[in-house]
Amino acid sequence: MSNTIIYINKTQIYLNTIPKYINTNTIDDIITYTTKFNNYYIIYNNKLLSKHTNLNTLINTNTQTTYHNTHHNIIYLNVIERQYGGGGLIDMFMSIIKIGDLFIMIFKFIKYIGLFIYWFILFVIWLFTDLLNPLNFLTDFFNSLITIIIAICRLPFDMILGLMALSVNTVGSWMQGFWGWDQSSLTKSDRESIYFTKMNRSKGKGKKCYLTNTNTVPFSIILGTILCPPIGVFMDMGLTGWLNIIICILLTLLFYIPGLVYALLIIYA
Repeated sequence: MSNTIIYINKTQIYLNTIPKYINTNTIDDIITYTTKFNNYYIIYNNKLLSKHTNLNTLINTNTQTTYHNTHHNIIYLNVIERQYGGGGLIDMFMSIIKIGDLFIMIFKFIKYIGLFIYWFILFVIWLFTDLLNPLNFLTDFFNSLITIIIAICRLPFDMILGLMALSVNTVGSWMQGFWGWDQSSLTKSDRESIYFTKMNRSKGKGKKCYLTNTNTVPFSIILGTILCPPIGVFMDMGLTGWLNIIICILLTLLFYIPGLVYALLIIYA
């Protein structure tokens, strides 16, 4: 036994450093004692060797088959650790987990590809049915063209009406009440005065187009109502009273008197 040299993975193992009882046991005892391998297999002379082979049997076999010029037997053992899958239940479980992770990754990849294809189909449909649709393009073009033409045509009339309102408000006097009361020149103190705060807006008085210092109906409103009752209703309520204006027009067409009575009731109510 002392004349035998054992190399494990090219590392010499001295048998005299191992307890004597090891010499009568298996190769697994030496490998476990010296290298601490737990899960491995052994290659000896390019052949798989059982780790339960008795050490004395291995030495005697090497002595009979190996030619040497000295009194030493040299045994080379390659010890290779097993990878996952070659061990027990834990290794098998780890392999299953890795395979499951692979399938999950493949599923996610297929899912992302499917979502991308779905989004691309919707994009193509929108591109050809909405953005590049000739009918929608022509409709938007003609609507924009009509809007521009209307704006150009309204510009002179808006300018004329603005100049007329400016001239009437500038002249002032009784005509200002006829065209409506311009409150643009009022200051903050004027709006917070007792005169404004006493107006009963719940009855619609604060919505009138006119207003006098005594909170009475101006003569110009009465004159306009006599000449044309719907005008008096309009000057009292503005465009917000369009329904009352239409009713007054219909009553005025019924021989004038019903329309005048209705307009006076609206003004003095």
